[in-house]
Amino acid sequence: MAVVARTLLCKKVVCVDQARFPALHPLDLHVALKALFSKASTVRDRHYPVVQKVKPGKACVFLEPTKKDGKSVLFHAYIYTAGRTPDQVVQDFDAASATVTADPIKNPDGEIVEIVERVACLVYGECLIIENARVYGALPIILAAIRDLVRRHVNGKFPRLQAEDVPGRDFKTLAKVHKGVRRVVARVNGDFTPEPNSVGALLESMFDQAGAKNQKFKQISASIEAPSNDELDPDMVLNWVDESEGATGLSGISVVFNDKTSLAELDKYREKIQIEVQEVGPGKPAVTEIETSMVQYVNALAFDADASARLIDANGYFLKKS
Repeated sequence: MAVVARTLLCKKVVCVDQARFPALHPLDLHVALKALFSKASTVRDRHYPVVQKVKPGKACVFLEPTKKDGKSVLFHAYIYTAGRTPDQVVQDFDAASATVTADPIKNPDGEIVEIVERVACLVYGECLIIENARVYGALPIILAAIRDLVRRHVNGKFPRLQAEDVPGRDFKTLAKVHKGVRRVVARVNGDFTPEPNSVGALLESMFDQAGAKNQKFKQISASIEAPSNDELDPDMVLNWVDESEGATGLSGISVVFNDKTSLAELDKYREKIQIEVQEVGPGKPAVTEIETSMVQYVNALAFDADASARLIDANGYFLKKS
């Protein structure tokens, strides 16, 4: 059966401290959302902005809670642009040209149909697990919706929210979490001088030995890949990582793990995992499998058998890294 790839991102949600809306410490966001969903019984109640204020071209979102048990809250955000319909085509392969129309899509009753994008979210404490969206600005509008809806139904003084990248994990822990290193691409730029006995120096010497000693170059790169169903030695890769981060032997390095998560630049790593779920329709993922993966992810962040791999405590607050 065909599968669909999805990325789950982990973010830290923080309050923006303002005079009228002071920050909350601690931020038990799941508690606020449980209270919201218990009171907001209709789509209108869970729609942002207020339905009466929606104008064509406005980005809108409504939240749909799941029936998940436990402390954490799992919901889906449905994002759409009011009154905007993408160009559509009715294919006539015998025609001289295609007929493209921007007329609104309507159902059999003549009502306009909006095009929505679904984004799964799981919240616990200050931790947010969010499905990587294909909609630009999805995360800010979801956080704005949470703030507005909580103010509307639960707490009129609820503060503004923003998301931050979470504290990073060391490389060897990352390699373990992501099932080992599958491929590394090491780079040396033409204006970079690697230290002797480094990987970068080896790359330069190979370039020289190939008969291009006096040839200028923009960049030399080498790809090192593990055998099938295996992984590269993490200590060896860590040495290369140190050469890149310390700017001693490499200009840069990219890493691909066995779960297909990749790091373009390690110092810009965003906590995430890559998952594959069944395709239940053309490009349509099995949503229940995404939900299950999100619960497993947040549980691993809090209760991984390897304590060094944990990022949050049992209450959903991020651990302070020493």
